[in-house]
Amino acid sequence: MSRKARRKEEEKGAGSASITSFLYGTEETAKAESKTTAKEKETTQMPRAEEVTKEVSKAATPAITTGIEDEVLKHIMSRGSITKDELMAWAKTRGYKVADILRAIEALTGKGRIKKRLNDKGNLIYVYVK
Repeated sequence: MSRKARRKEEEKGAGSASITSFLYGTEETAKAESKTTAKEKETTQMPRAEEVTKEVSKAATPAITTGIEDEVLKHIMSRGSITKDELMAWAKTRGYKVADILRAIEALTGKGRIKKRLNDKGNLIYVYVK
């Protein structure tokens, strides 16, 4: 609500409103309830649109991720283990997004194909599980 509209509303209600109006339940509470029901109707309709977009994005993502997962796994297999920094540098040369690489890493760790470890320097390394 804009400031002008709010001021007009306050001016209209200023003559009839009292300090103790909240005790007796005036018309303002009925107006507030009708506003909340309108908001509830809007919020109940919004998740449907969001669910559709989520379903579409989920359907499109796995095919892309699988290819990235395979390449990441092949690269880790060829080296045996690799630090996160080295993996991100490799991904950058290939033109992959960081988010896609991290998503692939999480999928591979979830499947048990690789493990995350810390080396003696405190760097995160990914180790291929045979």
